[in-house]
Amino acid sequence: MNDLDTLSARRTVRKAARRLAEDAPKLVVGSAGAYRAGLATRAAELRRAVLLAWLSGVPERVIAADGGLSPSLVHEWISAGNPPGEAADGPG
Repeated sequence: MNDLDTLSARRTVRKAARRLAEDAPKLVVGSAGAYRAGLATRAAELRRAVLLAWLSGVPERVIAADGGLSPSLVHEWISAGNPPGEAADGPG
């Protein structure tokens, strides 16, 4: 991967983390089910961004800092492999 891919991947992690943080208070206004579904969707988006950043060559500690996540959570997501909603053999 080149530097532009890496920068783009890092930007995507930051954006996904920001969306999760910004949307959480807005989701509280709805039902409990909508709140859980909304948070799950945003968390899945962040997890996908984390995995894509790692696959782009971004170190775990940098991903953690970009996403405001604990390094252990980033490591756990990367170790688990596939993003939520994708088959074990990958997308497509």
